[in-house]
Amino acid sequence: MSLSATAVLPLVGAFIAICAYMKLRARSYRNRHLPPGPSRLPIVGNVLDIPAEEQWKTYTRWAQLYAPPHSEMLPMVGFDWSFGTMRYGQSWRRHRRMFHQFFHQNAVKIYQSNLVRIAPQLLKRLYQEPKGVAQHISHVVGVQILSVTYGIEPTASDDKYVGVLERAMYGINQAFHPGSFLVDYLPFLKYLPAWAPGAEFKKKAARWKVDSLAMRHVPWENVVTYMEEEQIAKNVAGVAYAGMTSSTISTLQFFFLAMVQFPEVQRRAQAELDKVVGSHRLPDFSDRASLPYVNALCKECLRWKPVVPLGLAHQSLEDDTYNGYMIPGGTILFQNTWAILQDPEEYPEPEQFKPERYLKDGKMNPDVMDPALVAFGSGRRICPGRYLSDISLFINIASVLHSFKISPAVDLMGQPLRCEPKMITGLILHPEPFDCTIMPRSDLVETLFLGRDEE
Repeated sequence: MSLSATAVLPLVGAFIAICAYMKLRARSYRNRHLPPGPSRLPIVGNVLDIPAEEQWKTYTRWAQLYAPPHSEMLPMVGFDWSFGTMRYGQSWRRHRRMFHQFFHQNAVKIYQSNLVRIAPQLLKRLYQEPKGVAQHISHVVGVQILSVTYGIEPTASDDKYVGVLERAMYGINQAFHPGSFLVDYLPFLKYLPAWAPGAEFKKKAARWKVDSLAMRHVPWENVVTYMEEEQIAKNVAGVAYAGMTSSTISTLQFFFLAMVQFPEVQRRAQAELDKVVGSHRLPDFSDRASLPYVNALCKECLRWKPVVPLGLAHQSLEDDTYNGYMIPGGTILFQNTWAILQDPEEYPEPEQFKPERYLKDGKMNPDVMDPALVAFGSGRRICPGRYLSDISLFINIASVLHSFKISPAVDLMGQPLRCEPKMITGLILHPEPFDCTIMPRSDLVETLFLGRDEE
């Protein structure tokens, strides 16, 4: 069935506009010394070179060959309120300043009691249902961050706040996935009507926008508003809730995977915990300075599988040069976090999970780069929530290691199964669901969390 003239004309007009735009763009940069890269095709440029999965690996290969996209989808899914995607300027500075006020390195210390109080919920859930690792991590980390940002501590597994977060982050993760949507590279497509062929992305964006806005509004409904800059406060709280929760959840999932694959690391960390904490209580932040190996293990979790492998996309505000190469204004730039943290010169045997790489004579080795300097971004755009993420990772990891032995799942014959799940790609990287065996390390340790009621 042929399309009517009414349907065809907008598509023809859009195509002509795209061709004119690309021709003008090519002419403006023809005589400039642009950085090297894959050959461009007419009109679509390098769109077809962008892989659908594990982009950071392809970009790492390009970096080795050549030396080292503003997202149109994010505003369409309603996530442009995040100052992580805002253009640099006064509004961004006001958001960043408010966030820093509540989450700088010293400020997060007041949240330690919240995290310690809620951490046993994860232990209790793992004990009662060992196969629900991903769900338990998602729920308890969500509760921890809700407690910090909104003063809300839900207990039910199907809590509406955690559910809103999970749905919203799914849409944002898809929208922020480089190469997933052609509109990010051909912005004119956003003017197509939703019914037009190839405009399915607009229908998806409309669905995801509902959850994205709900994530910002729903938890805020129970907050007593007394601040003059309510909108900024709402945005800041939403960013804290979304950003720190999703990245911490993924990092903890990779922690469980690492403990399955590297049992000697687990044994060494547990020996340190037994010596420092003992068997009659759970770890606390007062123990942290005496647990160098556990601290190094937390750092290795950030490095081994960076959960934001390409960081957030940045856009140059104006023409610039780098090492003699022209960087046109409007260029989309990524920090290839994966390549930096997998560099064998900086981290020998990068595929191995080795906390000891950060230690020297029982203390942190200052000659080894702290992966947190890269994993959370860099420069003035570095994640301001990194300090809260740090203490959340420590208390959850230390509590789990102190309480459980994590080992591979076994088959019907009792033989351990190989555990190498695939990665689910997007803005936030996480492993596909995998099975493992989680057993209490002793009968005594069970009493440390089973008797506690969820507050």
